Amino acid sequence: MLSKDSIDDSVRRMMSLKAYQTWINKSRKGDKITYYRGYLVEPSIQPIAPTLDRKRVEKLQRAVYNSYLSDLVTLVQKSHGRFDYEYIAVRK
Repeated sequence: MLSKDSIDDSVRRMMSLKAYQTWINKSRKGDKITYYRGYLVEPSIQPIAPTLDRKRVEKLQRAVYNSYLSDLVTLVQKSHGRFDYEYIAVRK
């Protein structure tokens, strides 16, 4: 299991919806951003910064998915371990 001390603080904090929207507005083709690290399906069981704030996670997830549906980003997922994924948006 990962130690919280071994994970960069910026990874432990969930990106805000406002920060994601700012990135979408200012990013250029090929720019990448990790918008979430953990387990989007059930954020309360993720090893890094588990949260019960499911509504906040779902709002960010919905905004990113809408960007995908609008053909603004490609979505990439990288596995770091059990229930530990890095969710990345790549600007088109």
